[in-house]
Amino acid sequence: MKRFSKFILLLAALAAIALAIDYWNVTRKENLLSHAVSQIGGRNGSIPLWPLGTEYRITLTSLPTPDQLDQLRIANNMRGWVGIAFENCELAVDDVNRLRANLDRCHLFVVQDGKMSPLDAASTKRTNHPMQPSGDVGRFKVEDQSSPPADR
Repeated sequence: MKRFSKFILLLAALAAIALAIDYWNVTRKENLLSHAVSQIGGRNGSIPLWPLGTEYRITLTSLPTPDQLDQLRIANNMRGWVGIAFENCELAVDDVNRLRANLDRCHLFVVQDGKMSPLDAASTKRTNHPMQPSGDVGRFKVEDQSSPPADR
């Protein structure tokens, strides 16, 4: 019985050490993410639920430079849900592709006129060309014209 209690005590000590290391690692990543967001001039907030995961909400008002985007890639390694919204940013197709490639584990949004929409839906509205490079058909504007008179 003494051997079993030592085993339980050792197991509890290892679990406590593992949880402390995990908490330190999560806190370190959160600090890196917060620093990266503040360097870009954005805002962030979170709903913590350690050790299960956290919901991170990030709002950026400008497009990150390549160096800033490298720092922001820590968002891919966060445990939980990460949403990044680009508020009043004009995003070209190349910018959207660069953001998707670098932030592939994050949920990306665009905020225009107070309405939030996924980056995929917003990016198809940004071009005037009806055929996207991906082969998707975009939207184009058709002006209302009266019908020609009927043949009599």
